[in-house]
Amino acid sequence: MTDPTTATIEQPAWSVETFAGFWSNPDPALVPPVLTEDVVGLWPGRDEPVRGREEYTRCIAAIVEALPDMRLEVAEHAQNGEFVFVRWILHATGEHGPFELTGMDRVRVRGPRVAENVIVFDTAAFERRSGKSIPWA
Repeated sequence: MTDPTTATIEQPAWSVETFAGFWSNPDPALVPPVLTEDVVGLWPGRDEPVRGREEYTRCIAAIVEALPDMRLEVAEHAQNGEFVFVRWILHATGEHGPFELTGMDRVRVRGPRVAENVIVFDTAAFERRSGKSIPWA
């Protein structure tokens, strides 16, 4: 029997599988535990990187709010040391109806957490297809 006073709570670790699981039904409340405290996010359409769990999570929440039915499908992924590359396909409904958009995340992990993420996609295509501005810009 496990003693509840000494049991440790295991934090979720980031992986391509957890990325795919999260984006199959995104909930911004699930984001902070998989980020390092000093996470850096480079989001398209922003002049400066976002820094820290709170600001990074706000960007996720902004896109989920803008496109509540959005889902990302992992198309391919590769790993090189601490770097993981994920090409994804976004499926969502915008002001003009259903649309798709392809992009890529380059994730740097530190231990089991995301320390840095470079997100890349065509912002003009996003705005044209969704009928919305980039929500975090």
